[in-house]
Amino acid sequence: MSNIITNKIVYKLAVSTANNIYQQQERLRKINWTCGEANLDKEFSQLACECCVQSWNILTQNTPYQNIKINCVIPDINITFILPDNSTVFKKIELKSSTKSKIPGSTIKNLDINQPLIYCLRPINKNDIYQIKCSQYHHAMGINNTEMFQDRTPRPRINFDKMEPLDNFPQYQKKKKKAWVKHYANCALNRINKPENCNHSWQDDMIKEIKNKTIKEFIKNTSLTQFQNMKNLYD
Repeated sequence: MSNIITNKIVYKLAVSTANNIYQQQERLRKINWTCGEANLDKEFSQLACECCVQSWNILTQNTPYQNIKINCVIPDINITFILPDNSTVFKKIELKSSTKSKIPGSTIKNLDINQPLIYCLRPINKNDIYQIKCSQYHHAMGINNTEMFQDRTPRPRINFDKMEPLDNFPQYQKKKKKAWVKHYANCALNRINKPENCNHSWQDDMIKEIKNKTIKEFIKNTSLTQFQNMKNLYD
């Protein structure tokens, strides 16, 4: 019975909820969005939960879902679907709000990029229109085609075991500040070549895609003469 609550119906509910929220312009204007520098979104979540329940009741009229009830709680919209046999199914619709169209996303590690996302773009003047959009999370990911995948510079850890004893210390060797890039590049390749030595990461999947795409494009666009010339350079 729980199979009836598909991701598609949850997404359809999210779209309906987003439309419902958009109709609540007066309530959106009355929301206390911030406290100092903190972005609370508590009142927005409460409004969204109310709209979600209303949307479900309308959406399911005269459908196979009409005997299924839902409860919604904050933060975001955490939905409990209560089936006729009293079993439950849990789903989530993520909420975002900002006065900016580009904001930091959620941590990728535990993120379901297929889940629905409702984004409220708040106007600078609160009396103007609050724009609402809905999509799956992955549709909203990314700022442009050249952005960096790290949100901050790595903080390389220090390893005492890599240091030499005082009676055998190495000669001074000047390296450029970006020398750590090569280290991380080697580490990234090592991870995908020897996955048994480390826990799997999203980074590994991305490096594999980069490697495969590079090889395919390189082979397709490189002539035999160019291959030979490059081979001579590394002989």
